[in-house]
Amino acid sequence: MNDLLDLIVFSPDAGQRVRRSDELAGMGFSPRRCEDSNGLFRLFQARRTPLLVMEAEFSDLCMAVAGLRAMDTTAGIVAVSTFDSPDNRILGLHCGADACFPPEVATAEIAAALQALVRRVPAAGRRAAAEAEPRAAPLPPVAEPTGKWQFLDAAWTLVSPQGTRLSLTQAEREFLLKLTSSTDKRLPRGDSPGIDPHSGRESIRRTDVVVSRLRRKAQDVNVELPIRTVWGWGYAFTGEI
Repeated sequence: MNDLLDLIVFSPDAGQRVRRSDELAGMGFSPRRCEDSNGLFRLFQARRTPLLVMEAEFSDLCMAVAGLRAMDTTAGIVAVSTFDSPDNRILGLHCGADACFPPEVATAEIAAALQALVRRVPAAGRRAAAEAEPRAAPLPPVAEPTGKWQFLDAAWTLVSPQGTRLSLTQAEREFLLKLTSSTDKRLPRGDSPGIDPHSGRESIRRTDVVVSRLRRKAQDVNVELPIRTVWGWGYAFTGEI
């Protein structure tokens, strides 16, 4: 289990609890389920997790979030309830939630918020070392060089042959997984994840935006991403993975 993807899914609604957990597990997270606030606090004390998805009636949720936040100031909390007004969302944030969503939120959006919270965890863990050596220049996270590209953290991280890590968004992760799993590592632009073949040029343009952001992200850490444009057709991954 990857500790950074370990999370608790709290919801009194059994069906919703199972659905959220199963969908998040399918996206690479390692969820533990919980149905009531007393069980939540016991579960969290038994093994603290960096992430929580908490879904309940508004007043009950606010009390549970506040109690959990009193136990741990660093955990990432995504709250789901009837945040139907700015005042409700402000109260949820004041209680300790990092993000507030309505009940109809897609699990993919929750996953994106969780991944954003995951990205802050290593930075928090390195704070003491950075304060001890204030003149040291910040470096991108590095893994053990393997000589080939690889996925880590349930494919939420792409690692270069030299060991440099690139954190991926949901759209970037889905695009790279489909591109690299194809037989010849080539993907038509109209066959990208989330693209409706009947939605026309605008949907295809969104794939181009994903690729552009990926390339820019790699350039920012001096990594050459092996994604080549096959003009008039799509994209190819030319690296070994």
